[in-house]
Amino acid sequence: MGIRNKLFVIFLSTFLVLTLAASGFYYLSFLGSLETYLDERQQAQVERLADHLGLLYQQRGGWQFLVDDPRLLKRLYRLASDRDDDRDSRGDHRHLQLLDANKQRLLGPPAPPKFRSEIPIQVGNGIIGYLTYPDQDAIRDKLDQRFMGRQLRFMGWMLFVGVALSLLVSWLLARHLVAPILALSNHTRDLQEGHYSARLETRRRDELGTLTKQVNQLAQRLDQGQQARQRWFSDIAHELRTPVAILQGELEAISDGIRPLSPEFIKSLEGEVAQLTHLINDLHDLALADGGNLRYQFHRDDLADLLGEVVDSYRNSFAQQTISLETRLPEQAVVDMDPVRIRQLLDNLLQNSLKYTASGGTLSISLTQRPDNWELLIEDSAPGVPDDALPRLFDHLYRVESSRNRRTGGAGLGLAICQRIVEAHGGTIGAEHSPLGGVRIRITLPGEAP
Repeated sequence: MGIRNKLFVIFLSTFLVLTLAASGFYYLSFLGSLETYLDERQQAQVERLADHLGLLYQQRGGWQFLVDDPRLLKRLYRLASDRDDDRDSRGDHRHLQLLDANKQRLLGPPAPPKFRSEIPIQVGNGIIGYLTYPDQDAIRDKLDQRFMGRQLRFMGWMLFVGVALSLLVSWLLARHLVAPILALSNHTRDLQEGHYSARLETRRRDELGTLTKQVNQLAQRLDQGQQARQRWFSDIAHELRTPVAILQGELEAISDGIRPLSPEFIKSLEGEVAQLTHLINDLHDLALADGGNLRYQFHRDDLADLLGEVVDSYRNSFAQQTISLETRLPEQAVVDMDPVRIRQLLDNLLQNSLKYTASGGTLSISLTQRPDNWELLIEDSAPGVPDDALPRLFDHLYRVESSRNRRTGGAGLGLAICQRIVEAHGGTIGAEHSPLGGVRIRITLPGEAP
């Protein structure tokens, strides 16, 4: 059974139970109220009749006038009614019984004493007789049958209308609730088949509307992921094609005898192979980092000491490029880290600065204690990058072409790997414009003061 049919059955059953319960409650409540009303009305009418009989008894000097003319009781009973229509009723007085002061029957049918009610007839302070009438259950058979018949017909129409409304409302509710679910099902089927560009339109503000928006966001992410994957494969193929094409051209030149095999030529080939190897290693590391499989071995260590060692290893390289190196490091910076991966992070950042900072420039490195972490700033001088390029520096294979090239700039994977390493350490990394004219890399790592 589909969800629409299940909801239809659930709603219909609920509405039918509520309709039956409401009808039954109405019937029992109305019947009880009617019985109470008739009992109270009967008692009031008999009490008024008792008052009239008391006056007539006093005027006639006894009950003989009723014994001689029993039909007078009927007229008196009709006169005691509080409604005009009851004065035209027939036979309602026949259930009354007139007793004398000793409770001896004078008029009316006999009735068992325990099933009757007695109303005293008084003259002054003395009781001269009684009017009795049986319980209403004993005299209301035909009236009850007619009343119950009318009520049952009314309840039948009520149930018919209730069932019809229940069917209509249940169908509309089931359709209203299932329609977006069916749309979501069809949409997810499209997503499963790879159609990520489709979107669902909805104006609902309930949970189903929220779910529809979330599915649309998922489709957008999948679409972006597919496009990014296509760009990723295209960029990888392009990056691998460049050194491979150079190697192929050089080897063909040797094979054709165009270029002689010399140590300088072999060194050039080694450089291309080294660049290709570096690219493959970066791709491997990035794939492991994206999959969460890049291994880390964390322990508490001194970040300032490690940073000083890495900077010292690059001093000669920066001096050869006539780039001044400035450092501001604390004596100690205790951080929970993987020294191997942090060294890889620092190597990538310093190599970037070495490649892209113009000769005669400056590289400034500072490590500062913040309330909850350590902040590492690596900022270099010109050339800088455009504003729109700053948030994309950490994307896979992204390069700012105005300042980078494939021969000196690498494949654009170093900063992406740096981002994965920093995130694995629970920190943050970002790029911004440097006051020196280049790029400032800001890194925060959780740590404590010495």
